[in-house]
Amino acid sequence: MIGIAYNGLKYNRHCHWSRADILALSMRLFRKTVKSAYLRSPFYREFYASLGIRYKDLSHLDPSDLPIIDKETVRCNFDRIANIAIPKKALSKGPEYFRLLPGIGYLVHTSGSTGKPCSFLYSQSAVTALEANFVRLSIAGGQNQITFHDFPIKSLYISSVGRGYASMLLAQNGLKSYHAQSVIVDASTPLDEWPDKIGNFAPNYLSGYPSCINILSEMQRDGKLNIHPKKIITGGEPIGKEEMRRFSELFGSDVINYYGCTESILIGAGASWHDGLYLFDDLNFLETDSYNRLIITPLTNHAFPLIRYRLNDIVEGFTKDFVPPLPFTHIDKIAGRTEELLWFENEKGKKDFLHPLFLDDLDVKGIEKYQFEQTGASDFIIRCMTFAGNKAELEKEIRRQIDGMLHKKAMMNVKYCVEFVDRIAPDPVTGKTKLVIKRKTEIP
Repeated sequence: MIGIAYNGLKYNRHCHWSRADILALSMRLFRKTVKSAYLRSPFYREFYASLGIRYKDLSHLDPSDLPIIDKETVRCNFDRIANIAIPKKALSKGPEYFRLLPGIGYLVHTSGSTGKPCSFLYSQSAVTALEANFVRLSIAGGQNQITFHDFPIKSLYISSVGRGYASMLLAQNGLKSYHAQSVIVDASTPLDEWPDKIGNFAPNYLSGYPSCINILSEMQRDGKLNIHPKKIITGGEPIGKEEMRRFSELFGSDVINYYGCTESILIGAGASWHDGLYLFDDLNFLETDSYNRLIITPLTNHAFPLIRYRLNDIVEGFTKDFVPPLPFTHIDKIAGRTEELLWFENEKGKKDFLHPLFLDDLDVKGIEKYQFEQTGASDFIIRCMTFAGNKAELEKEIRRQIDGMLHKKAMMNVKYCVEFVDRIAPDPVTGKTKLVIKRKTEIP
C-alpha cells in the first residue's frame, strides 16, 4: 500500500507541471512503448516490417505515420501481441476468469456491446500504476480531503458486471491492495435487499455506474440509507453536471466521473469541481481520427502493448491546448457511451431493474450477438444473431440462463420472447451495437 501511495503522489505532481512538459513526457513514453513493442512483440515487429518500418525509424516517425489497430486486430492476434508467454490452459477457462497464473498478469474482457467480446492482458505493474492513479483522483481537488485517518479505506461498490470485466479487476484487486474494508452490492441483488446488505456500513468511498448511484441516491433521499462518503467515483455511463450536483448534495461528497475502458482501464476523469473531462497524457498517448473517435496508446502496460488503438468512443471538444486548471488533454464530453436500465415490476409488485451489463453475462455458444428490447412493464424481447447451431437447442440454453437471472432478481413474472435474426444493426452515429433498446412510451 505504501508503494501505491508513493506512486500516486508522484503522478499527482504531474498535475502541477506545465502543459508543454506533459506533452513532452507523453511523447517520450510513447516512443519508449513503441520501441519496446517492436523488440518484444512478434505481432508489431512483423506488422511494422511488412510496412517498411524499421526499428531505427521509430525515433523520428510521427505517431500518425504508424498504422491504427482495433479490437478485431487484437482478437485475431492476441497471443502474438502479448510479450509474455500465456499458457493455453489459462485461456481455455474462458473470459469469466480474469486472474491468470502468478507472474503473468490479469485477463479482462470487453462487454460485447460493440461486437464479439475480446480479451486483453494486464501485467501486475500496469494494474499497480492504475491503482496508484486512484490516489491522484482522490487528492487532486474537491472539498473533502482524504487523510491518513481515512485508512483503511471503507468502500461501497455497486457492481453491475461479471467477474471478467476491467472494473471488477480494479474493484476486487485494488481493494485488496489498499487493505480496504469493503461491501460489494451486486446489481443482480433484489432492490429491496440493498439497504440490509449495506446495513450500518459507513463508507468513505462510493463507486458504481451513475444509474446505480442514482438508485442509492433515491434510497438516501427517502431515508432508507444514511451514508456520507467523501468521494463518489462513477463512470461507464454519461453523467451531467446537474446529476453530479444532486449526488454531491445528497451525500455531501465530491463526485469524480471516471473514464476508462477495458483496453485502458483509466483514461481520464471529470469532477464536480471543474467542467468537462481531463484525459491523462501520462497514462495514454492520445489522438483522434477524422470522425473524432479516440485513439489511445496505453503507456504503462508493456506486457500487452496497444499502439494507436482506435476506440469506438466519439469525443467532443478534444483539444491539446492548455485548459485550466489541469495541464492534461481536455474534452467536453464523450458521446455514444450510454446504456439504460430495464425497469420492471417484480413478483411482489415492486419496481426493480436489470442492468444491461448484468444481462450481458448471457453466454451461449453459437450466439454471435444479443440485443434486448423492452416492450412493456413486464415484457422484453431478446434478439439473437447466430450463423450455426440448432435454434431450438440454442433457445433452450438462452432461456435456462435468463430464467436464472430473473429468478435471482425475483422477477419470474417478467415475460420475454427469443427472436433469431440475421443482423443486429449498429447505431448509425456511434457505430456501437446497442445492447438495450427501450420503447419510451411503454415504460413505466
